[in-house]
Amino acid sequence: MSRTLRQAAIQVVGELTAAACQFTESVDFYLALRFRGEALRVIVYDHHPRHTHPRLADACDARRRAALRVLACVCRACHGDWGFGKAHEPGGGTRMWATLPRASAAAYGLER
Repeated sequence: MSRTLRQAAIQVVGELTAAACQFTESVDFYLALRFRGEALRVIVYDHHPRHTHPRLADACDARRRAALRVLACVCRACHGDWGFGKAHEPGGGTRMWATLPRASAAAYGLER
């Protein structure tokens, strides 16, 4: 992994980890990093359940998007993608993810 791709990956992991800690009272969360094709995929599951009331769900989603605004900037700079939603795994909670294409993320942080 190139130094610049590593910098982008560290930033993404930090942002997703911080959001997981902010939105759940549990001390446990799941973090996975893997290359799929030509992209690095980072996934975090936390234990914060989806709200059943639509207004609460919308407000919580807005707070999570605000908490992930730096992540959004990193992904945009790397021509990547990110998102979050209900975790379909047995523990429930929320799944957050970011995808960083290897080629474009390799230039992350370089002055142009």
